[in-house]
Amino acid sequence: MRLLLISILCSVLIQNESFAQSIAMPGRPDEASLPPTILKELMKKANITPSFPYSNIKGGNLSFNRMKQDIIGGKLDVFWSMTSKELEQEFNAIYIPIFRGLLGMRIPLVKQENINMFSGMRSLADLKKFKAGSGKTWPDTEILEHNGLPVVKTLKYQNLFPMLEGNRFDYFPRGLHEPWQEIIDNKELNLAVEQNVLIRYTAPNYFFVAKNNPELAIQLTKLLNELIESGEFVKLFFQDQEVKNALNKANVKSRIVFEIDNPTLSDKTPIARKELWFDPLEVQGN
Repeated sequence: MRLLLISILCSVLIQNESFAQSIAMPGRPDEASLPPTILKELMKKANITPSFPYSNIKGGNLSFNRMKQDIIGGKLDVFWSMTSKELEQEFNAIYIPIFRGLLGMRIPLVKQENINMFSGMRSLADLKKFKAGSGKTWPDTEILEHNGLPVVKTLKYQNLFPMLEGNRFDYFPRGLHEPWQEIIDNKELNLAVEQNVLIRYTAPNYFFVAKNNPELAIQLTKLLNELIESGEFVKLFFQDQEVKNALNKANVKSRIVFEIDNPTLSDKTPIARKELWFDPLEVQGN
């Protein structure tokens, strides 16, 4: 019996030691957007040390493909992205939508003079007359094209803003929380948020870790669920400046909503967990 207890204790200690003591993440230590804020809060609670191997890069930003390569290579431990079946096969997903569904509520970023270019639009067929801009490898691109929407593609996210101003395409669909900061970040360009249309599909944004690091996936899932149960996750969500901008400025209830399909969604999407999602269209007074 004594040997059995010792064996169990050793097993528990080994399992606990396998949990991360340091986590390498994209971005910079002072970055205040929601995904790194949530990660840093989780690490603080678990006495885990965050590290930022790319803080010397301007903005701490990496391309999507670079992040994927560096997760596989072990230079990064975690990244966040809109999900797809392919991503979930390639990496371990933490099945908690970081932006609670706002990422799949898309409003168009356009040139300033086109701020009402979709005024009077009534059908998806009308929208198909215009070209969207998107990342070549993004799940969004497959979703838009699956629904018959023309897309102009580029590999680099940052290229999309001058391409929009240069009339390479007509609009850049952005998650509800995204475009206002992007306008500030690209203030030298003549950009604005179009006022009339919202394109909606289910599009969770998850944290991802390497397939060979299931212990970190278990640890992050546990910590995130604890943050949700305590109410701190929702508090951080509503405190986020991008979320505040979305809820204060997007005027979602005055927009025509086009519901489209997401063929990249896996059957592991936690649709049944209602506490994980937020729909501003259902909020009274919004």
